[in-house]
Amino acid sequence: MAQKVITVNINVYEQTVSNRHSAYEIKDVNKYLDEGWVIKQCLQATTTSANWTNVTFILEK
Repeated sequence: MAQKVITVNINVYEQTVSNRHSAYEIKDVNKYLDEGWVIKQCLQATTTSANWTNVTFILEK
């Protein structure tokens, strides 16, 4: 069984958004899902900047 690990950093604070939430499409993850990979695990961590979050996807095929 093969695995891939993809780490994505997302800016979670956008001053132009009045409701303070946003939805993001992560094109690299979508590409692997289209190729038949599945998400085995998803981990979220904060970064040293309060405005960013880190999401790690562990994919399996």
